[in-house]
Amino acid sequence: MLRRITLVLLMIASPALAQKTEQRQDELAAAGHVDEHAPVRASSEILILAPIDKVWKLLSAIDDWPKWQSTISSARTSGPLQPGTEFIWISGGTKIKSRLAVVAPNTDLAWTGTAFGAKAIHIWHLKAPEEGRTLVSTEESMSGFMVKIFYSSKDLEKSQRAWLEALKRASEK
Repeated sequence: MLRRITLVLLMIASPALAQKTEQRQDELAAAGHVDEHAPVRASSEILILAPIDKVWKLLSAIDDWPKWQSTISSARTSGPLQPGTEFIWISGGTKIKSRLAVVAPNTDLAWTGTAFGAKAIHIWHLKAPEEGRTLVSTEESMSGFMVKIFYSSKDLEKSQRAWLEALKRASEK
């Protein structure tokens, strides 16, 4: 009997809990932060030998990601490049629903995303340490039921490195 009551309570609380978690992730992303308590986290950076505006143009043109990022098969935004705009993309066969949280041209781009119950925050920072060069750093957190079982921080870091290398190749053309 106790088991049934617990299950019913979880079913009732789950939508509210999910909404609270999504709101918290939106707040963190809007502040330019990942979830430091998430079970999967990673950060990476790369120096790109290209002007910051060229790197920004590639990174922020979400609909064009499949042109330079081979693991992304499609990406479609629902509106202009601004906080709140949603986009759906397919990466490695996984459909991801995302929402932009920060759009600061030539500086920061951040979004939240969900797929298979996993929730992610992805933050990008661009800096120009000198003319014609761009330092790109990215950090991401993933949380959700069973995320840690199927995906590790090491897997996430490997994915970030692939993104950064692809962005570097495209930017330096």
